[in-house]
Amino acid sequence: MQALLKEAAFSIRITLMNKTNLPVWPVIAFVGLTLFVFGPGTVYLTNTVEFTNSYVELLLAGLVLALAFALVFRLLFLALQAVGPRFLEKGLALLFSLGFLAWLQGNFLLWNYGPLDGRLIDWPLLKTRGLIDGGIWIAVLVAALVFSSFVTRIARRLCLLLLLLQLGYGAILFFKQPETPSFQRYTVDIRNKFVFSGNRNLIMVILDSFQTDVFNEIIRENPGMAGDLDGFTYYRNALGGYPATELSVALMLTGRFYDNSQPFEQWKKEAYMAASIPRVLKANGWQVDIYPDVSYSLFYSDQIASNFVKGVPFAEKAMDLAQVHDINLFRFLPHYLKPYVYNDQGWLLQGICRRIIRGGKTRRIHNVRVTRPGSLKKLRNRVIFSRKAYRLSPVIRFFDQMLSDSSTTDTKGTFKFYHLMIPHIPLLLDENFDFKKMAVNRANYKAYATAAVKLMVIFLDHLQELGIYDDSLIVIVGDHGAGGQQQEFVIQPDMPATAAAPVVRDRSRISALPLILYKPPAAHGKLKVSDAPVSHGDLPATVFADLGLAVQVPGMPMHDIPPAAERQRRYLTYAGRDIFSFYGDMTEYIVSGYGWLDDSWRHSGRIFTRHGQTGKPR
Repeated sequence: MQALLKEAAFSIRITLMNKTNLPVWPVIAFVGLTLFVFGPGTVYLTNTVEFTNSYVELLLAGLVLALAFALVFRLLFLALQAVGPRFLEKGLALLFSLGFLAWLQGNFLLWNYGPLDGRLIDWPLLKTRGLIDGGIWIAVLVAALVFSSFVTRIARRLCLLLLLLQLGYGAILFFKQPETPSFQRYTVDIRNKFVFSGNRNLIMVILDSFQTDVFNEIIRENPGMAGDLDGFTYYRNALGGYPATELSVALMLTGRFYDNSQPFEQWKKEAYMAASIPRVLKANGWQVDIYPDVSYSLFYSDQIASNFVKGVPFAEKAMDLAQVHDINLFRFLPHYLKPYVYNDQGWLLQGICRRIIRGGKTRRIHNVRVTRPGSLKKLRNRVIFSRKAYRLSPVIRFFDQMLSDSSTTDTKGTFKFYHLMIPHIPLLLDENFDFKKMAVNRANYKAYATAAVKLMVIFLDHLQELGIYDDSLIVIVGDHGAGGQQQEFVIQPDMPATAAAPVVRDRSRISALPLILYKPPAAHGKLKVSDAPVSHGDLPATVFADLGLAVQVPGMPMHDIPPAAERQRRYLTYAGRDIFSFYGDMTEYIVSGYGWLDDSWRHSGRIFTRHGQTGKPR
């Protein structure tokens, strides 16, 4: 009899709780809003420049998902209540605990897995993290089931507290956001990707992370490749301006250094709208087509590029939402479940989304940091590339399309800017274009770089077939070296060096040593090697000089710089980019002489912060 009375009292209590929507709705709201609104919002607001959608679009999508989640679980809880009050209590305690664990994992159990940029993660090596995560998750879930009555009693207040904390943090991030990045308002139109001018062309190809010593080694071991680079000069002693992509690309196209004196988005607008390469050429009647890989390296405007058009297709918005929620899911799940979300950079939700929309004919693709394939066509150059490489490598698809779809038209001139993620990690092709997921080391990096050179030779040969090679100005350049992927700088036998002058070992300095290959219009002859002290910042001056445009820009034409010139070149390194559109403190170095020698470097004494310059020039 006593047991029956307890059961009846328990049933009455649960019924009263349910009638007042407590604690069912607070738990559902906490879990749904954490998973679909606050979690993705934190990912977005701390990495605004990584994503295409606006925050309002992300918020609306999150609220819709949270509402759908709420309806599903409300029906589930009604079903549990019909089965028995204790089932409702257990289910409610379990859902609250899962939401709490996800919040705890995503905010406090944040293990460092690297930049998540495609490099392989050695999951078995990190099994200790899984044991810690798994132990915490199992303990909390078991405790929630055993002490479900206590959990449901405290759930309401904890849910409201955690919701208020997340709301407050989200509000702080939101109101401190910089202006909307320009790329969120534009799409890159790819319809004329390989349509060149029959008159004059400027073709600039970025080979991401291509280091100058590796190219030197490749052509020394394969002399025939040097012979294929007709009319080019290899500026072996080239210096970049920054250790990463976005500022390096901006420097190459504008000739200007960013130094934290203003928010990056404002600086880009001023720099690109002044005497930048794309702005000047478009103002002179050229067709300017830019195909970036990192959107926030550019200022987007129809005055900058002919193929920047307003609006973003639905397919891209969907992929962008999937990217945000993939990262959020990666943060919220325990270690042993993260590999299924990451999927070797294939990402769970993005892969599902990609398979759904792949059948559509996407005419416009706007790539951000994560490379996304457009609508795939069948491989047409089977003699050169394998089906597997075509299917899995965006780089191979680029060259296959170039060989098959390129044509010429009668325009005054065309500027084509292509950014290719090779030999950037992940290392995915050997020197024979066979697709392989290779470990990051010197031999594999060199194999991937060799594939890049061979692909560029194929590209150049096709320009010859189109009859536009002679009148084209062609720049093949690394945006930075490969110090970021732990590559060393290896002095080659023909590189100037002395036993008393050590080679640079610091990763940031190694990243300052990119490849620069340059061919002016009508240039012919064997590949020349120059040790002139040139810089990324010299590219606009060089391009304008060779195109006969009288434009005042920083830097010097590279072919006017003597190899023995006593020249001071500038390089800025920094700790990262914060969420307020500034960069971390920038330390300035001055390089005089060969960039690969440590003795050529000195700290200028200046550090540029978002609050102003510190230190004095030495």
